[in-house]
Amino acid sequence: MSTHREPQTEAPRTWRDRDLQSEREQRFERAADPAERDRPMGPRRPANELGSRRRWDWRGDVAVASGLNVLAGIWLIIAPFVLGYGNGDPYWNDIVFGAIIAVLGLIRVSGAYRASELSWVNALIGVWLFVSAFWLDNTGRAGGNDIILGIIVFLLAIASASATEDAAMVEERGARGGPTF
Repeated sequence: MSTHREPQTEAPRTWRDRDLQSEREQRFERAADPAERDRPMGPRRPANELGSRRRWDWRGDVAVASGLNVLAGIWLIIAPFVLGYGNGDPYWNDIVFGAIIAVLGLIRVSGAYRASELSWVNALIGVWLFVSAFWLDNTGRAGGNDIILGIIVFLLAIASASATEDAAMVEERGARGGPTF
């Protein structure tokens, strides 16, 4: 009596059985392409299979945060005229720093995704807007606008800069063979 078993020849009964049989067949299959022969043998899984890692779109995060900073900069430019700042309010402070915020944000949105320094400069300007509201502004309108916009610009700039730096850290881990997110 032989202990050798004949391979199953009957067709799989369910979809799950068919998938398992297909995995078994692929496990021992060698790649026809010589470039893939160095790949470890095993079942091939599609890239979009449930449970596979999704690639983080950090450039989208940078573009959204920087794009919102562009809008905040534009608002700072027109706010003295829309809100009707008083005589003692330094409207040039908002116009100049609004233009700088908008330009730096526009540079980031238009493709300088790795230049996190631009976002850090915007974060410093956000701090300046917040502090200048207490120091320079004489009316509640100008002061309230600068406080709110200072916080918004600061938070958006930090979000944009940290997305870039997190992506650099993930890419560095991937280059060293460590886990990526």
